[in-house]
Amino acid sequence: MTKNLRNTINNNIKDHPFTEYWDIFVLKHQHPINIAFHILGIFVFYSLLLSTVYFHNVWLLCALPLTQLIGLTGHLLFERSHIDIQDAVFTLRASRCLGKMLWRVILGKYKQDVQQRLDVLCNFSHTYPLSAPRDCE
Repeated sequence: MTKNLRNTINNNIKDHPFTEYWDIFVLKHQHPINIAFHILGIFVFYSLLLSTVYFHNVWLLCALPLTQLIGLTGHLLFERSHIDIQDAVFTLRASRCLGKMLWRVILGKYKQDVQQRLDVLCNFSHTYPLSAPRDCE
């Protein structure tokens, strides 16, 4: 059971069995439009880096924070989940998970990842009813 606030999924889920950040990340990123916003943010990020090199214009790097805003907009409009400020700005764990999410979406396996984590969470919530998300009833 988790006590680490950085690993909070959302306000409805008080506790969960996950210790790996990937599992928590997947549960925070279930809505297809939110996922699309995050993938768009990834493409904008790498486009800005490549454009900086191609055009020899380091000022383009000033637009990199827009990539975080794209992902945050997905959460704001489509999937309200706990946002850790460190992860929103930049952490290696969040960057690794974004890359893994992109790859799993391309392979067509991300929906399966979400369902597996939801199943684990629901099984956990039957053992610890106070932690039950609404979808497990």
